[in-house]
Amino acid sequence: MFSLSKMSVATQKHDPYLDDESDVDDFDEEYFNRTYRPLSNLPTPPPSQRDCSVSSAVSLLGQDELFDSALFGPAVHLVNLIPPAASLITPSISTVHEILERANLPLETVALAVCVLDSLNSKFSHSWRLTCPPAPVDSARRHTLPAQLVRSHIDSVRPEVIVLAALMIAVKFLEDAEENTQSYALRWGNDIWTCAQINKTEQCIMDNLGYHIMPLWNRELIDDALKDMQRAGWQAVAESSPNTPISEKQDPVASQPTRQQQQQHRRAMSTYPIGSKVVTFQQLLTPSESPKAENVSTRGLGTDREALQAAFAGYTLKSLHLPSRTPDSEEDEGELHVAPHL
Repeated sequence: MFSLSKMSVATQKHDPYLDDESDVDDFDEEYFNRTYRPLSNLPTPPPSQRDCSVSSAVSLLGQDELFDSALFGPAVHLVNLIPPAASLITPSISTVHEILERANLPLETVALAVCVLDSLNSKFSHSWRLTCPPAPVDSARRHTLPAQLVRSHIDSVRPEVIVLAALMIAVKFLEDAEENTQSYALRWGNDIWTCAQINKTEQCIMDNLGYHIMPLWNRELIDDALKDMQRAGWQAVAESSPNTPISEKQDPVASQPTRQQQQQHRRAMSTYPIGSKVVTFQQLLTPSESPKAENVSTRGLGTDREALQAAFAGYTLKSLHLPSRTPDSEEDEGELHVAPHL
């Protein structure tokens, strides 16, 4: 009796069904949805209205005001270049747009910042999350929260500070500016981040690039970055209204087909090329005749048509005839005869 109860207890401890239930209870769906990043080579569904960064930017700024801004494309492209593994917070296009407006930099300088962010590898996110100081805890809430919740997390730091640090690096490289970090934090960052956070982010970027900024200041790279910024703005506008293609937003007149293209389109809709002939749509609906014996090609059989016809001249096709179900005599009753015609 003791052995059976002991065996049952052991079975309960190692029951795979119970283990699966515990795994399901430990699974945090919200954390998975926030941290999951699909592979770039797999098709992914479009972002929802809640997670769409473009829609969040439009909610803070007017749609016409944001889309008509010359800095909308650069803001979208800079947000897209923020490493997704750096923070769980979704970057805001409107925040980056405000940074660009306050900085008032030439587009070539912004393009250099784009090249800086585009050159970061996967090690940057890990290094930045480990070294960047988190946001300070409000002193008014310090005495109301439990001790284990007082410590702030790295995900409390807005990831747009990475864009701010990249812009600072581009300005320092091109203009040899000697402003201190406090000036950038107040004028560009609107006092959202501390000087320690900005300095550590700048250091992580420079360490990841090996302090090599000169190779990025290339005419071809800068031109590509300028085109990418413009293309990012067009794509964001198209995603906000998916029923209108991007080509029509760029040039509605150029997107309309010419008269020659319309005629070619009608001709292509009425005819279908098959081999070397052109068969009309009505001819495709008409069934063709079955090929006859004389139309069958004998190429490749080793004999000509006359020899093949002579070989099969005395052959007649014989079929299988079944007798009637009614027997002719009593002795044939219950038997089924098949005529040997084969």
